[in-house]
Amino acid sequence: MKKYALTSLFLCVFVFLGYSQTTATHTVRIIAKPILELQLENPGVTPEFNFNTLADYEGGIEKLQAASLKIRANRNWVLNVKSGSENFITTDNQATSISSSVLTIRKSGTADDFAISSADQAITNGSAGDFDKNKISLDFKANPGFISPDSYSIQLTYTLTAP
Repeated sequence: MKKYALTSLFLCVFVFLGYSQTTATHTVRIIAKPILELQLENPGVTPEFNFNTLADYEGGIEKLQAASLKIRANRNWVLNVKSGSENFITTDNQATSISSSVLTIRKSGTADDFAISSADQAITNGSAGDFDKNKISLDFKANPGFISPDSYSIQLTYTLTAP
């Protein structure tokens, strides 16, 4: 009988200890900051317009998909562009009277193009997503008229902002 009592006591203690659990809780928080990332798909590629014929000078030259950008963001965004100066410069860094506005830009596949200026101008907008979702190609057209033989350049800056 003593054995049964000890066994029963042991089982009761085991069951009591086995089922008497304690718990603790805490809150886990995720803090998501806004991200906007912009990359040129081919950063080493410089769009060039070679004016070789009379037709080039009279009508300008269009480059379809001359630049490609990709965007990664966790919110809606607006893509802007501006030139680094009001006028093109020559290879020896001489300012010219060729206005930045002789270069027009548009999102590929759209009809609305606009002249480049030194003020930010919205090209397009989009929503949150990874690089695969947010790829943009740009078309350029250069129409400077009958300019003197030289090499001219202008820097474009693309800026990604939140609306």
